[in-house]
Amino acid sequence: AVFSDVVSGKWYSDAVLWAAENEIVTGYDDGSFRPENSITRQELAAILYRYAEYKKYDVTGKAELSAYADANAVSNFAKGAVEWSVKADLISGIESDGVTVLAPANGATRAQLATILMRFNQSFAASEGETK
Repeated sequence: AVFSDVVSGKWYSDAVLWAAENEIVTGYDDGSFRPENSITRQELAAILYRYAEYKKYDVTGKAELSAYADANAVSNFAKGAVEWSVKADLISGIESDGVTVLAPANGATRAQLATILMRFNQSFAASEGETK
């Protein structure tokens, strides 16, 4: 097993193994993947960034995050991925108490995930002639 908490035979086991083998997911420092946990916005950015690298899409663009009130809350492991995701218009800020924030440690809502995946497909996969 690649991760201590991903056992063979689960509906997601093969997908997690493939993503780990291709360095798209890395799991946590304790060796776990936490398959039942919600995903944070910065974890989603990191996964999309690594997948874009895997597909050899252009990941060179980076946005300056200082316009977001919580830019310093982005974890080091995800900083480059979040900068790329913002530059690529995959992730945008959300309004919170009158300021625009990234909310990197917040869970991604289903609506946010659907929007981010649609933007990713339109910006990258569709331009490569892949299935929409």
